[in-house]
Amino acid sequence: MPRKVIIIILVGFCHVFGAQRLLAERPINELPMYGGQHDPQVPEDKKASDGAAKLGWEYYDKGDYGTAMKRFNQAWMFNRKNAAAYWGFGVILGERAREEAPEKNLRESIRYLEKAQELSSRDARLLVDLAFSEMLLGSFLQDDRQTGFQEHFNKARTLLQSSEKKDRIYPLLHFNWSLLNFFEGNYAQALEKLNTAKKLGFAPPPGYEEDLKNKKESVGK
Repeated sequence: MPRKVIIIILVGFCHVFGAQRLLAERPINELPMYGGQHDPQVPEDKKASDGAAKLGWEYYDKGDYGTAMKRFNQAWMFNRKNAAAYWGFGVILGERAREEAPEKNLRESIRYLEKAQELSSRDARLLVDLAFSEMLLGSFLQDDRQTGFQEHFNKARTLLQSSEKKDRIYPLLHFNWSLLNFFEGNYAQALEKLNTAKKLGFAPPPGYEEDLKNKKESVGK
């Protein structure tokens, strides 16, 4: 399923999560599953569901997350077992965490991605997206001096290991693994994973490789 890379939430490798602002007011068709207000009279239509999900990814790739959410909602409405709908909910909430209520949005992102995983357990790229949200939540909790951050880092690592068994040549797998090692202070391993991602054609965000090398030199590992 071709989709754009989730942009890492870093500037100069300092976290720029939005402050703990309240969730923005949104119309119900821009809330996952219509905010829980689903019309049970709508008959199942898997073809319509798949078509709506395809449009959802297209709008997501354009950065139009509001319209993408509307299309994923339609996909869910026509087929409540469409993994792509839950996947879409999860990655969009991960994007929203950049601007508002980061902890809440990341936890919801994980919940929807886990549901997608239940319905599509063999998709290696879904595991990478789920690992990404787990990793970002761990990083947020760590920066916010909350407990439990290591648990999310550990979950992310397990998911990345599972993904590697299914598709070891997916570049984003290795880049996200590099980020996880960076967050945990394992800079040599982070650089090794980054080099693997680059060999597979991944172009890292500007400044990341330089920051990583500087960190590695400063701590000697």
